[in-house]
Amino acid sequence: MDLVMRIKSWMPDLAKSELPRYQAISNAICEVIDGGQAVIGEKLPPHRTLAAALKVTVGTVSRAYARLEEQGRVMSRIGDGTYVLARQTPLPDRPLEGEDEPAPAGLVDLGRNVIVDIGQDLALAETLLDISQDAASRQRVLDYQAECGHPWHRAVAARWLGQFGIASGPDRVAVTNGAQHALACLLRILTMPGDTVLCEALSYPGIVALAQQMRLQLLCVEVDEEGIVPESLEQMCRAFDSRLLFCVPTLHNPTTATMSLERRLRIVDIARRHHLQIIEDATPAVLLPSPPPALAALLPEQVFFVASLSKSVSPGLRFGVVQAPRAWSGKLAAVIRANCWMATPIAVEIACRWMEDGRLQQLLDAQRADIANRRQLAASYLEGQQWLSHPGSPHCWLHLPAPWRTSEFSTMLRRRQVAIKSGDAFTVGRTPSPHAVRLCLSGAGTLTQLEHGLAILRQTLQDGPEAFLAEA
Repeated sequence: MDLVMRIKSWMPDLAKSELPRYQAISNAICEVIDGGQAVIGEKLPPHRTLAAALKVTVGTVSRAYARLEEQGRVMSRIGDGTYVLARQTPLPDRPLEGEDEPAPAGLVDLGRNVIVDIGQDLALAETLLDISQDAASRQRVLDYQAECGHPWHRAVAARWLGQFGIASGPDRVAVTNGAQHALACLLRILTMPGDTVLCEALSYPGIVALAQQMRLQLLCVEVDEEGIVPESLEQMCRAFDSRLLFCVPTLHNPTTATMSLERRLRIVDIARRHHLQIIEDATPAVLLPSPPPALAALLPEQVFFVASLSKSVSPGLRFGVVQAPRAWSGKLAAVIRANCWMATPIAVEIACRWMEDGRLQQLLDAQRADIANRRQLAASYLEGQQWLSHPGSPHCWLHLPAPWRTSEFSTMLRRRQVAIKSGDAFTVGRTPSPHAVRLCLSGAGTLTQLEHGLAILRQTLQDGPEAFLAEA
């Protein structure tokens, strides 16, 4: 009898079970393991196979497997499957099989823009071992490199940029210590203290911090559900002597807005007519399996394209890529040399190896699957609310119902041990801050913690500001 049939033999009637379906499935698998019907090292059925046999969704099976992994009963290998582990004593904050799920202790952080641990550490260990056994690679990561990177690193990065519709050679590409380093270098070559820079009315906090340090004035452009409003950009170009725009056209942070091709063509047309240079931050877009064409692909002579792996694979792997218009390549190299001489070779080597050997694709696929499960869970708890999200993003932009105010809502959630990011953290200048908050669904370590945090958030919305005043 195969493992699917063994699991089904222990499965209660899901329609009559008082437990959530994923929990009933994980309990049944535990019974199979404990009863000796699944041996250590045996591979569990693929998600789709078990889902079809039990007549549940793939997401339900994924949550069941995730629960088993949290309890130390199984181990997931990226691109390979899920395997039975030896029975271990559960950690104090992990329930035994059959027990009710307790509320996770401590703060549920839905504010930090982080990604989920899906095996990056194991991939790193394997790659470091590969490097240690390759004499040429060992020497490469210990030597000085050219300012824009080793030729092989630049060639790999240039090929990787092809997914964004960018078809340029390695001579147009520079590697940096992450996207923030890239943005700082670009602002140094494109602006002087006192200059104005256009950006979305809700924008990435990192660009606000850089503008303050470099004494630049940010001018906000109106946004809608697709991002920058062309009419507003046209008006700002005519009213102010600004020659630079910073924008995130795909999976915008915090709203997840993504420009359609028509909108991108209109923005590019405005930039061309007004001789407006653009810094395009595509770091969030790396999460998409097929991202829309970059603005840099539509207007290569005026767009500086920036991407990194910090919001899709690893924030600690400080790897960034810049494609600059050819006329600016020399100035970019000079500022990188003056700033840090070169990007850290070992981090760049790891990232490029992952791009070449398929590990990056495996990590991204795993991240996308986890995001899909978390978004499905969030949709059930946010039903009836006004919120925006993109299928490929771990973020939700939640508009608060009246009479909630952002400051009150954030404070109330914090009292109830849930952290979120309020809209004023993204507001540029004196633009009125919207009564909205960003939820980063991947901030919670597990699906159980996420569900607990979302339940508190939903209850807080229902309680209204009266509860806030009562608890003050």
